[in-house]
Amino acid sequence: IGENRASSLSQPSVSKCISEVCDALNMPDIFSKYVRFPSTLNELNHVRQEFTNVYGIPGVIGIINCTHVAIVPPKADGPYPEHIYVNRKNYHSINVQLICDSNMRIMNVNSKYPGSTHDSYIWRRSAISTIMEQINNEGMSSYYLLGNSGYALRPWLMTPLNNPEPNTPEGRYN
Repeated sequence: IGENRASSLSQPSVSKCISEVCDALNMPDIFSKYVRFPSTLNELNHVRQEFTNVYGIPGVIGIINCTHVAIVPPKADGPYPEHIYVNRKNYHSINVQLICDSNMRIMNVNSKYPGSTHDSYIWRRSAISTIMEQINNEGMSSYYLLGNSGYALRPWLMTPLNNPEPNTPEGRYN
């Protein structure tokens, strides 16, 4: 795999590397060390300041989205029906929610849901959704996630507005 003969790898070598990296990342002590959502006010402020420094957007602490990870179709006689893994693009997948910081470091991952599950459903049932709501309810209303139009606009989750007029505050927001 690769375009340069000097640095290309065989497909089995690439598969082995991917498998070893995935196994390492799934070790609880490694995962919890590197995949962490900010849990203190200092950590929240640090991540928020990084977004302001890099993108000039105040208040943002993360970007949320889901991605479909293709899987081999489950067995028909398995514990979960095969059809729930078929996504809207008609292939079998797990719908994985990710939240990244301004440097694209993953701060949170949720890979519990089959491909047919909508992004907004996964978000509403995530621990981070509850945490963001609590932060807002405690009066800390200047901490936001950025999401796409697949999510509902909330005080702590900024999403695009539908068809805003150009050269208006709403148009500039988008």
